[in-house]
Amino acid sequence: MAHFDSVTYWYPDCDRPALREVTLEFQTAETVLLLGPSGSGKSTLLRALATLVPHFHGGVLRGHVVVGGCDTRDLRPRDLAGRVGIVFQDPESQAVMTNVDREIAFGLENLGLEASAITRLVEESLISLGLSHLRRAPVASLSGGELQKVALAAVLAMQPDVLLLDEPTSQLDPVSAEELLSAVRRLSDDTGTTILMAEHRVDRCLHLASRVIFMEEGSVLCDADPQTYCRWALEERPGFVPPVTRLMQPRANGRVPITVKEARGLLRDLAPPRIEAHPSSPAHPGPLSSPDSTGSRLPAHRTLHSQEPTAAVVLDVRNLSVGYEPDFPLLRHVNLSIEPGEFAVLMGENGCGKSTLVRHFNGLAQPLSGQVHLNGRPVTSLSVAEAARECALLGQNPNDYFVCETVEQELDYSLDCLGLESADRSAAKAHIIENLGLEVLLPRNPRDLSGGERTRAALATVLLGDPRLIVLDEPTRGLSPDAKAGLGSLLYRFSAEGRAVIVVTHDVEFAAAFARRVILLGDGGVLADGPSATVLDGSLFFSTQVNRLFRHVRPGVIHERQLHWNPAASR
Repeated sequence: MAHFDSVTYWYPDCDRPALREVTLEFQTAETVLLLGPSGSGKSTLLRALATLVPHFHGGVLRGHVVVGGCDTRDLRPRDLAGRVGIVFQDPESQAVMTNVDREIAFGLENLGLEASAITRLVEESLISLGLSHLRRAPVASLSGGELQKVALAAVLAMQPDVLLLDEPTSQLDPVSAEELLSAVRRLSDDTGTTILMAEHRVDRCLHLASRVIFMEEGSVLCDADPQTYCRWALEERPGFVPPVTRLMQPRANGRVPITVKEARGLLRDLAPPRIEAHPSSPAHPGPLSSPDSTGSRLPAHRTLHSQEPTAAVVLDVRNLSVGYEPDFPLLRHVNLSIEPGEFAVLMGENGCGKSTLVRHFNGLAQPLSGQVHLNGRPVTSLSVAEAARECALLGQNPNDYFVCETVEQELDYSLDCLGLESADRSAAKAHIIENLGLEVLLPRNPRDLSGGERTRAALATVLLGDPRLIVLDEPTRGLSPDAKAGLGSLLYRFSAEGRAVIVVTHDVEFAAAFARRVILLGDGGVLADGPSATVLDGSLFFSTQVNRLFRHVRPGVIHERQLHWNPAASR
């Protein structure tokens, strides 16, 4: 179907290649999972197959990329529009029409299909991804996850021979992610479509792959079936395998467990399993949340008393209703209190109002009713600059935060806006660069960075003011496991220093590893609010692999670091 022959590629004005001597072949009906750290070349490889490299991005390409028997040097992106479909890491950059049904029909119209065929294919795409209820919704009103599904539906409708997916589940809740991945796998099985998928959430998609390619610094380090890859990664890159794979070491000449089902089969053979729960370990930046000492569970919804908010409470949300008139409110009568040192995550299905809610925390949106107090003061009484210094908010799209030509210029511009003194300015800049690992990114244009690198650069611009409240909307989008662990440790340190941290995320593993508190939204309000181990334990979908594996053996275990266990010794 396609192959790379000794391909090396440089983006314009870059001193190191994004791809280095890549030689690969892809067969019909393969489902290939691309893994590797942020900036390893995964997205560039997908762009090369879609002829966007070098025809759109420019740069220097050596070697040959051949798709369907044609060298991409002799093709333009439009020449492969009906054969190769790509869903970008940023679905915002892919939407061109105003309504969902028109967005899905746009590609089919450009292929010159008849109106009756377009109508049928649009309908099938909507049904396959559960988007029928959004058929005529304005694209601008969609949440990030809904927009991601619409972008995929628009590509699926064109029935390409090669489907390229760049972080397709990064903004999806667990249920939507399962539905999307099942639809993609069904497409491959039923139509013979070749699928290449770059992902960082290995636990979600490794079991669907027929082949795994691991990349680092533009080179291919491993190209193997999932079983062989897991054995290699357990030794070389253990962060890039599912949690249950790390826990359940493979038997000699046996299969490596990839899914919870496979791990549970091995667990039944271990009699008795010797498991000892530890609330903390040196590998974790601090204690994990757990039920209180009496063993009782906290109330599902934390209520507030009637006294006025105090300065000890960083964020105080009172009877807040949010939404977009004239539509029905997304959330009604929400009450939340965030104290200094808290690390909380907001979770819930796509479109339930998480991003809308956090935009009220620093006054970017006006509530339908209710009040928000920031450090004891009503947000409505603060100027934009005051609210920005008190509450740092990083939205879903890092590109919204870039106004300069290099990352270093972005940092300097943010420091100018803050008006810091010279000594404080240098210290703040050096601290952020070191903590977020931005040294090598400083001279680069932030728009040319990988998704994970852009997130780190944008995060740096909002953290320079040393805010008391840090709110991040889907910050793990595009981050590799190692980068995600680094971000989680950094945020954990911020909370340990007395700042309050709120993260909107669909990444249950990240929430279990770092957050002390989980707030679950749904049905127009707060469904659950309590310690991570309480809210995530026993959930059908908002739970971790480790919890699903051990919930009947050791209730309350939500992360592998809580376990001190050697399965080999118990066989």
